[in-house]
Amino acid sequence: MPGCTCQGCRSCAAGRIVWEAYACPASVLGEGQREANRMLNDYLQQWSAIQTVRAAELNSRDVVLEYVTAGGDSSELDVQCYLAGLVMIPALQRDGVAHAINELLDATGSLVDGAHYSTYDVASDLGYADYLRTLVLTPDGYDFGAPSLGDRSTSAASSGVAGGGPVGHAVREEEYRTLHEAQEDAEFRRCRALYESGLLDTGSEDRFDRIIAQARNHFGVSSASMALITESSQIIKSVVGPIGQDLPRSQALCAKTIERDRTLVITDASTHPDWRNHPLVTGGPEVRFYAGHPLSTADGWRIGTLCLIDDQPRSFTEDDERELRILAHKAQAEFWVGPLG
Repeated sequence: MPGCTCQGCRSCAAGRIVWEAYACPASVLGEGQREANRMLNDYLQQWSAIQTVRAAELNSRDVVLEYVTAGGDSSELDVQCYLAGLVMIPALQRDGVAHAINELLDATGSLVDGAHYSTYDVASDLGYADYLRTLVLTPDGYDFGAPSLGDRSTSAASSGVAGGGPVGHAVREEEYRTLHEAQEDAEFRRCRALYESGLLDTGSEDRFDRIIAQARNHFGVSSASMALITESSQIIKSVVGPIGQDLPRSQALCAKTIERDRTLVITDASTHPDWRNHPLVTGGPEVRFYAGHPLSTADGWRIGTLCLIDDQPRSFTEDDERELRILAHKAQAEFWVGPLG
């Protein structure tokens, strides 16, 4: 690794270069450098890290160990959840994870594309700018279509199982001529991942029912459920409480939840401009409160949700969101490893 050239570094002691390079102040940059130093979309950066780990078949525990050894501040659990697409961590820590991944690739001689940093300058200061492919982005900064170069499971030429897709994807112009084509391909891969999981074939299962019951009891809501989203429908895998039924996808709140890797929270749907006219709010169960977090396959495709529903408005704190993500992680772990015994 080359020595750090960042004028804003306070120290370049071994193991701390990631954090100091990121601390480079914008005041030392010229106009061109400021443009190059524009922040990468956080979900795109997360996607890049996840895809790189999968494509290189790295062990996430090795990534965590490398990150911690370099002085990372996020907890080991948070980093594991970040690499599973469950949580977002600050940019400084995302850069630390990216650098840990790239150092492992360098040590093993892997030819897989590296994980991207939050800015070009960080990548440059750490000596990896010339080794990362240029990301061609859509106007909103990311898209859900293209695979990571070097990822055999998502290569356009591959006939294997699709993988990847937890967060925003870079659009490679030579592979996708339009955003519409990219979205169609991503949805096809997502649905294939759902059907190949086998979850639609097994009906209600005790292992999920226990988690859903725990969610309902912990939060004290009227209903909690695990929903799977096909190309046209919401299928309830598990439900505890009176609210939760199979629905057309166009009417399902959980279909909105899987669109992004975040917890969707609606504290009072009757007063929310985006939800007050929804048929589940104006009629039927008269939903007022909803909180849902996506459930992803081990390949990163968001195939369903773990959600909480109530017919009364409720508050939902950051701690509540964290607890819901933990329960979602437990449910994911169940279908990642399969039923025991």
